[in-house]
Amino acid sequence: MLWRRFAMTGLALGAALLTLISASSLAHAAPSATYGPPKEGTKVVLADTSIDGPAIMATYAPETVLAWTGTDSGRHINLMTSSDGLHYGNKITLPESSLWRPAIAFIDSGRGAPYGTIVLAWTGTDAKHTLNIEFLKMPGYSVVQKVTLWGEWSFTAPAISSINGDVNSDIYLSWAGTDPAHTLNVIHRTTNPETQSKHILWGWSSVSRPNLDKDLSSSAVKPLLMSWTGVNHRIYFASSSDGAIWSEPSASPLTYQSVWAPSMIGFHSTALPTHWLAWTGDGSAGSRRITVKYTQNFPTWSDAGSQTTLSEWAISSPELTYNSYGTENTLLLAWTGTDDAHHLNVATITV
Repeated sequence: MLWRRFAMTGLALGAALLTLISASSLAHAAPSATYGPPKEGTKVVLADTSIDGPAIMATYAPETVLAWTGTDSGRHINLMTSSDGLHYGNKITLPESSLWRPAIAFIDSGRGAPYGTIVLAWTGTDAKHTLNIEFLKMPGYSVVQKVTLWGEWSFTAPAISSINGDVNSDIYLSWAGTDPAHTLNVIHRTTNPETQSKHILWGWSSVSRPNLDKDLSSSAVKPLLMSWTGVNHRIYFASSSDGAIWSEPSASPLTYQSVWAPSMIGFHSTALPTHWLAWTGDGSAGSRRITVKYTQNFPTWSDAGSQTTLSEWAISSPELTYNSYGTENTLLLAWTGTDDAHHLNVATITV
């Protein structure tokens, strides 16, 4: 009878072990959070106006920087900051001009708010439309360096992003060239030591400016995320570790179409989906309505119920940003309206 006792004991242990394994498997296979369709939250219409869409970027909690090219006769570039992402002040009008929007990035000084460096990029109003980069120390917008990239030109606005801190920063500038194909280009510029390398992405063309952003999501394999609108007006995207070698996933291009640039961002969040896309268009050619979409399965964008065309219209492409600092977990969308004066708009996006 002793062997039966051992057999029964073995069976009991086996059943317990299977129960534990099943519970563990269920825990690991537990579905991720589910969200409803994107929707517009609080919205503000600013008194300022622009000839193109704005650039928007989160720095420290809860600071947000907004940049745009004004409707004044000089087409001057402007900057403002916000403590909540919706109400702006501390405005400065720079002596620099452009026929398109500027692009902005931020270098973390390691000292926290209000310190750091805004990196501003724009296409000049000279005959060839030369690209420029400027570094502005905060607080106070004091210009510490301006770089004119002689020989580098674009027919529209550039894109810019930064990685690492103030001591040793990596700046990435992207633009569509003035060659017949409007080929995409990327310059990787370091601040310490100061170096620069250029990469021409042959075969990748854009009808508008590209969009460049850091992918801060926990699943990000490569930190740089670039998106653009191809000559077929479909939205493309790719990622890179160094700005030189880019990988385009099989999901690119997406089926969505636009005549302007998209805005694609990735971030770490427990309260919102981590990857977002916004573009001007609703599926019909030339539409100026804004559409917002998210995915929890990047690099695919097939999540059900994850897309909304807002009751908002823009003169060009909108811009997304996300403030991951603090407890607010705020997603912001900025655009220039189609009203007669072309006022700047900023709204929160929720799910």
